[in-house]
Amino acid sequence: MSIRDALTLKNWNGTLPNGVAVELRRPSALDLIEALDVSTKTPERLSAWMVARHLVENGAPVFASVDEALNADAFTVQKISALVERLYAEGRD
Repeated sequence: MSIRDALTLKNWNGTLPNGVAVELRRPSALDLIEALDVSTKTPERLSAWMVARHLVENGAPVFASVDEALNADAFTVQKISALVERLYAEGRD
């Protein structure tokens, strides 16, 4: 990661453990505020919220809503949300 990539919210590209490529939109300060709100009010939806909010394909959201993400494969949503969580931690060290 470069500081420029983080500050300009350049999308992150990586792969899941099964080799599937993913593109994630980096979180903004506003995303952080909303994530804190979701984690407080509905923590059971946080993983799906992160995936719905940050998983993109060619820059466009993959899911139209959190409910759509909740209906996706749970294992895959969990793996993607773990990658998103790492993006929220970028720059802390």
